[in-house]
Amino acid sequence: MLTEIRRKAGTFVLRRESARVLRDKRICNLSKASDVGVLYYLHDEATYSLVSAFVKQLQEEGKHVKALGYVESKSLTGRFLPRLSYDFLYPSGLSWSFKPVSAHARDFIETKFDILIDLSMKDHLPLMFLSGLSMATFKVGLDSGPRSDFLDLMIKLPENGKLDDLIKHIHHYLSEINKENEN
Repeated sequence: MLTEIRRKAGTFVLRRESARVLRDKRICNLSKASDVGVLYYLHDEATYSLVSAFVKQLQEEGKHVKALGYVESKSLTGRFLPRLSYDFLYPSGLSWSFKPVSAHARDFIETKFDILIDLSMKDHLPLMFLSGLSMATFKVGLDSGPRSDFLDLMIKLPENGKLDDLIKHIHHYLSEINKENEN
């Protein structure tokens, strides 16, 4: 019951604060982007492997990538090698209303990414805060009712869609959207 009260308070705070965010909204093709932010919910090693491969692909395409994963267990991240472009958000870095307040979270929110990619497959309030308050010019993620107010491009997957499907679709659409005429 207390968790539900906290969640409702967090949703209220998120709606209020995200309505005040003034950002320069622009559609950005992946080829034109230089700075990319990646959000994800880290719950197992398979997720970390998929996100790592995607981040590596973006870096090989010449993008400066900063990834922030929300982890509910510190022991999970202990198995991964620290990497310069990866940060983690833990429950200890959240306020009572689930708003991220850690230094990593504040830095992520204030960074003006050309593209913010939200790879979370479910609605996690801390990740919604990061997406909703982000200063990114173009925000992309999974089509979800609660996140629709914060994203500029939403990808719809079938009910049985998986993270690797979302990554493929996001990469495809970001490569094609707003593509300059090559004729």
